[in-house]
Amino acid sequence: MTSLDLIDALTREHDEIRRLCTAVDRSHDEERGRRFADFSRVVRRHEFGEREVVHPAARDASALGRTVGRDRMVESHSIERSLDTLDALGTGDPGFGDGFAALRQAVLEHLTRKEVDEFPLLRRHVPVQRLHGMAGELHDVRVLAAN
Repeated sequence: MTSLDLIDALTREHDEIRRLCTAVDRSHDEERGRRFADFSRVVRRHEFGEREVVHPAARDASALGRTVGRDRMVESHSIERSLDTLDALGTGDPGFGDGFAALRQAVLEHLTRKEVDEFPLLRRHVPVQRLHGMAGELHDVRVLAAN
């Protein structure tokens, strides 16, 4: 079996994040708190890895990549600030639903922009072997950050 390259691995994570968005939307009370905690953890881990490995590679790939990588970094920081706000607010707060709806929209748009703008750029400018190696780097930076 062939190991996943960076983009394949990230695409799987995007699918998981989309499922978690739906799970939070459809849940209530304590279940919503647990599901949001899972969502927050997965999104933070995902964005951290992309900031460390993916966006820098996009910025280095081409002139367009500099803009794309920078824009995705800005979005990533905004998403994390929204997660911080909602974490502090808590799922029981009356404002949580509207706040999560806005965050959900931002996250889904961010994922789509990466898939439409950043991933094709990486496929075009980064050798296949390097994309496989970057999947390992993504894993490694996350493990090191967790310790």
